[in-house]
Amino acid sequence: MKPEREAAERLLYDILDMGEMLLSSGAEIKRVEDTLNRLGRAYGAVECHVFVITASIMASMEFPGRRRAMGIRRIAGAPKNDFRKLEALNLLSRRCCAAAGRPVPVSQLEEELLRWKRGENIRERYVGSLIVTGSFALYFGGTVADGLAAVAFAPLVCFLQVRFERFFPNKVTFYVFCSFLTGILICLGSRLTGWFHYDRVILGDMMLLIPGLALMNSVRDALAGNTISGIMRLTESLIWTGALACGFMAAIWLVF
Repeated sequence: MKPEREAAERLLYDILDMGEMLLSSGAEIKRVEDTLNRLGRAYGAVECHVFVITASIMASMEFPGRRRAMGIRRIAGAPKNDFRKLEALNLLSRRCCAAAGRPVPVSQLEEELLRWKRGENIRERYVGSLIVTGSFALYFGGTVADGLAAVAFAPLVCFLQVRFERFFPNKVTFYVFCSFLTGILICLGSRLTGWFHYDRVILGDMMLLIPGLALMNSVRDALAGNTISGIMRLTESLIWTGALACGFMAAIWLVF
C-alpha cells in the first residue's frame, strides 16, 4: 500500500508542476483546471477536484482502492507569458490524455517537465523585444529614427527584467524602477541629441512592460465564471500599469 500511495503523491506533485508552469506561462484559469483534471483521470484517478486562482493551486485526487492524494501549490511571482512553453505543455498534456489507458510514463512526464522548467530562451526574448519595440514606435507615428532608438533601448528593458526583477519584493516596485530608469535614459538621449522623439520611443519600449495578456485573461476568467481570479488579475494589472505610468511620468518631469 505504501508504494502505491507514494506513486499517487508523486503523480500529484508532477500534475501540480504542470499547473504551475501553465499558469506562470500565461494560461487562463479555466484552461489550467481543465488540463489538470484531464491529466488526473488519464493516469487513473476516479475522482479529481482542482481549484486554481492566480496565487495557488489546490488539487485532490482519489485512485482505485480509496487511495487519496491532496496537495496545495503556492504560485509566487507574476506570469512570464511564455507562449512557446505554453504550447509545448499543452501538446504534452494532450499526448498524456490521448493514449486511452496507456498515458506517457510518469518518469517521462517528469523529464519533459524538468526540461521546460529550466527557463526560457533568452536569445529569443531579446530578438522579439527588438521587433516589438521598433514596430510599435513606428505604429504610434514615430519616424525611422524613433524606431531605431526604441530598438536601441529594448535590450536594457530585457536585461532589467531578466537580471534584476527577482531582487524586488513585488512587481510594482520593479515596474516603477524599470520605467523610471528607462525613461530617464530615453529623455536624456532625446534632449542631448535631438535625433528622436522621446514620447514615441517610450511608447515603443513600454510595450515590453504593459500587462496586456493579464488584462485580457482577467476578463476571460470573469466571463468563464472564475470571478475571484478575474478580479485578482484585473486589480494586479491595473496597479502594474499605474506603476509603469508613474515611472515614465516622473522621468519626463525630471528631464523636461
